[in-house]
Amino acid sequence: MQRSFSFDSSPTSPGNPRHATIAHLRKGDQIADTVYLVETANFKQTRNNKHFIQLILRDRSGSIKAVRWEASQELYNSFTTEDFLRIRGRVEEYQQHLQIVVDDLARVPPESVDFEEFLPMAARKPEDMERELLEEIASIGNTHLKALLLAFLEDQDIRNGLLRCPAGKTLHHAYVGGLLEHILSLMGAAKLLVKNYPKLNLDMLLAAALLHDIGKIRELSYTRAFNYTDEGQLVGHIGIGLLLLDEKVKAVRDFPRDILVQIQHIIASHHGLPEHGALKHPMTPEAIAFHYLDDLDAKLAMLEGLEKELQVSSEATDRERRWTDFKPSLGRRIFFPG
Repeated sequence: MQRSFSFDSSPTSPGNPRHATIAHLRKGDQIADTVYLVETANFKQTRNNKHFIQLILRDRSGSIKAVRWEASQELYNSFTTEDFLRIRGRVEEYQQHLQIVVDDLARVPPESVDFEEFLPMAARKPEDMERELLEEIASIGNTHLKALLLAFLEDQDIRNGLLRCPAGKTLHHAYVGGLLEHILSLMGAAKLLVKNYPKLNLDMLLAAALLHDIGKIRELSYTRAFNYTDEGQLVGHIGIGLLLLDEKVKAVRDFPRDILVQIQHIIASHHGLPEHGALKHPMTPEAIAFHYLDDLDAKLAMLEGLEKELQVSSEATDRERRWTDFKPSLGRRIFFPG
């Protein structure tokens, strides 16, 4: 059965476009005046010298590829990435993936749009996660480490960033509040790990959970879409994190040099291997333990997202809901036993 989605205004937010949620789009759906955020856009040419626009559109529920055939340069120049477009078209399948074939598009003024409707959000409320973070910091016995973490949170830009920043652009915890959710998950995992390996320094692991990715607050932009900032592209979150650490540790009187070097090392080495972005291999018990905790949390979060993607497809067979296609980031397909 052919379904149609259309544009109107939300009764609770006058002028705010409501739209067909991407996660619920199906092959054959008609899209009439639906508003999406432009994540990427490219102007291309076919072998027959005809021009077309290739897009990735997104809303809070996910993203989808789209194409506008027989497009002009003028049409392409009428909008840019992170703009909002009102789309008319239809959902088709291409290479076993859904895409929107666009019949018409027009830029929507950003002031008429509620940005929150176009970014995925953490399931937990930010204020609840912030409260839990403060409780975890309060539990730290080392007064120097506790003072250091509180110095970070006294910076309002960092504190606000923690409430909104994703942990990644696409791979894991890629939603508003994702970084803070990742931090809290690591803190919980660290406490469980230390019960089994009591020689590990729990205070160091808790500090590492907050500080290892703190540079992502400036590496990523997350107002409309998730993208890399110029600083993020040029320096990266590990470098930014080390610079922030050097700045904030000055606010803590007589901070021990040996503890500072250990934290610097965990930030520098938490990716594990140089080919994965690490500046050094992990070389302390806490650095080794933290690397594996971080990697595990990221991968399990990725798998959770992949499983959700499989389940939303009402047209998929039982087998298709259990196997993903090949995932380059993981180097394999994933099977969900159910």
